[in-house]
Amino acid sequence: MIRKVVKLAVFLFIANALYQVVPVAYRQTRFTDALQELALYGQKSPDAELVTRALALAADLNVPLDREYVSVRREAGAIHIDASYVEPVRLLPGYAYLWEFNVDAKALDLGAAPPRR
Repeated sequence: MIRKVVKLAVFLFIANALYQVVPVAYRQTRFTDALQELALYGQKSPDAELVTRALALAADLNVPLDREYVSVRREAGAIHIDASYVEPVRLLPGYAYLWEFNVDAKALDLGAAPPRR
């Protein structure tokens, strides 16, 4: 009898952890895809507009992102949109794990001139 109670408790802890982790991971995947699309189709936009649109995407997906953790880098023939945020995940009752996400969305500009050698 005690063995069944222990197995049930372990199962419930695992089910709770999955219930807490899966939505956060799914949200992060959707946010990464949205930033990748923004980098791909927003290459002609100014950097400030890209940051504003990245923050709007984060707000739509309930991602806790602050403006100071979003940056846009332009390199020869490429654009990078970097975003970092931390989201707490309650794995066990009374214990929150701070899960850090670093997203680097990169898109190549095929219309740009090739770099000189």
